[in-house]
Amino acid sequence: MLLRNEGSDAAGVPHFYDVAMATGADDIKDARGMATADFDNDGDLDIVTNNNPGDSGQAEKARATLLRNNVGTVRNWLAVELRGDGKRSNRDAVGALVTIETGTGQKQVRLVGAGSGFASQHSARLYFGLGEREQVSALVVRWPGGRVERFEKIGEQPIGARRLVRVVEGEGAESLGLPTRQSSPAGRQLAAAR
Repeated sequence: MLLRNEGSDAAGVPHFYDVAMATGADDIKDARGMATADFDNDGDLDIVTNNNPGDSGQAEKARATLLRNNVGTVRNWLAVELRGDGKRSNRDAVGALVTIETGTGQKQVRLVGAGSGFASQHSARLYFGLGEREQVSALVVRWPGGRVERFEKIGEQPIGARRLVRVVEGEGAESLGLPTRQSSPAGRQLAAAR
């Protein structure tokens, strides 16, 4: 099952549509865990499942399945990685809250978590969809130890789209480009669902 969020109706009731078959994500295996990460560094989250061969003894049924998200229009994004100082906050920054401000009054918030589910762990890198926006007006990190850091620029540059921002607690931030991986031998591309 792969659900696409169709938004809410006039009464505020959310609607979802199962797009697994239409996208090619309906692989019939005994999946025991699922995690998301940007495996090809293109700014969208891909899905990997780990599978159980059961009593079949067939090793190919136990191989992980990577579903590369290459669906839809390419839009702008911002990725954020955090490292706590290891004293006030844990080094993995679990519990940190990151907020981006777009300058239009809109905000997006992400929480660094740990433990995503059975036999799974999502990437700790946080992703924010920016649509057509080329930059964000501010990035705010509320660290688990209570410190709050706000960045409106990195160096002298605005915080631009399609970048990875690495923040080390108490030491500042850097903005990096990501090398995009165009192919993945283990991956399967998802098709667009209509």
